[in-house]
Amino acid sequence: MGSCLSAAGDGGQAASSASSVSGTHQFTIRGYNATKGMGVGKSILTRYFTVDGRTWFARYYPDGYNMETSDFIALYVQTLYKPLCRPVRARFTFELLRPDGSVAYARRSDRPCNFDMRCSSWGIRAFVARGDLEGAELGVLHQDAIKVRCTVEVVNSQRKRGGGRPRAPVAPASDYATNAIKFLSSGTAPPFDVKFSVGGVTFEAHALVVAAQSEWFAAALYGHGAGERWVEAGLPCISISGTTPEAFQGVLHYVYHDALPEELIKAKGEAVMMPQLFEAADMFLIGRMKAICAIRLRRFINNDTVRSIMELAQAHSCEELQQACQNHLARRRRL
Repeated sequence: MGSCLSAAGDGGQAASSASSVSGTHQFTIRGYNATKGMGVGKSILTRYFTVDGRTWFARYYPDGYNMETSDFIALYVQTLYKPLCRPVRARFTFELLRPDGSVAYARRSDRPCNFDMRCSSWGIRAFVARGDLEGAELGVLHQDAIKVRCTVEVVNSQRKRGGGRPRAPVAPASDYATNAIKFLSSGTAPPFDVKFSVGGVTFEAHALVVAAQSEWFAAALYGHGAGERWVEAGLPCISISGTTPEAFQGVLHYVYHDALPEELIKAKGEAVMMPQLFEAADMFLIGRMKAICAIRLRRFINNDTVRSIMELAQAHSCEELQQACQNHLARRRRL
């Protein structure tokens, strides 16, 4: 039997207005394949969460809500209704999340629903087809688990807004990367102190910057306290093999901007550049860049490319991309 685990800390009040209060709750269905076969109409419950002072939980139906929708998973939200609780009207949204937290698929109730003594549970019977959920295009099935985010918006909230305990201030998001990029491009930063030659093309960079983003550069430039190091050797230009100038340009762009080089990708073609960037990210031990490239590579999985992409994933030890290819092959065998 699979399990449903709720993310710690989720489920609090997310936002409020004069007449509505909303909250989110994120949970993970682990052992996805084991949940299949429970039976039509049978569900797995999440932990409780609170929105507008009321207790809620979500229901996941792996084999469908009823026979007519047995090819789809169903997701429902339910309130823990008590006789003394007043009825509420609420909208709800369910989102399937990729491993990096981005939204791959979402559906929202088409209207506010009445949660009262007659009916305390509402949902989407045909939320997503099981074949699509398991497919590489959505990319949400990861290590036999799926992540779901549920948002509940109570539209007729009657909670007091004026009095009570003031809400604690929220710290602003980190702007470290933005400030670093601004400084490095301002003209007041120290000059480049290291050069690289890749395929006959020379690139300049700051040794500390590339070393901070890449364990490969850190070891090569500064070593581990023993042996010759490039920085100390004072080499005028360091030759690097095993990658292309375009891919190395992409690596430096990521190092300085914390993002893929979209202009370069557009100019050269995503299908051409993404495998090169994926291999380069693995070569220079930049884990987040490698993960982003792997997610982008899933878009290109089809009957003609699945074998080559699987070989690429195996060669560079990327289990997530390999699993996406295996899911595609499994779905193809069922057709």
